[in-house]
Amino acid sequence: MKFIKIGTVVALSLSTALLVNIAPISAQSGPGSFGNVSTVYACSRDGDTINIRARAGQQHRVLFKVKPGRSIVLVGTTRVVGEYTWQKVNYNGVIGWIRGDFLCN
Repeated sequence: MKFIKIGTVVALSLSTALLVNIAPISAQSGPGSFGNVSTVYACSRDGDTINIRARAGQQHRVLFKVKPGRSIVLVGTTRVVGEYTWQKVNYNGVIGWIRGDFLCN
């Protein structure tokens, strides 16, 4: 095992693959909803990076920035904070929250 520093996040690198069973989220309605999908993509209109935050809401700390087009796994939790729907995600081992309107399927 070795540790890799990614910005301010430290990720653990394993030499063997880990299999994770992630159940798809149930169908939902409204902006940022993706029905029965477990993997989506980061997307932005202007090509800027998308923030993964520690908690749902724009006031919370940024854990990582994702480039548009990168594959992201939905963890299955959705929250509405203010006018936005937030999805809990796993991006290369970083668990956090992304605004639903920055995710595409």
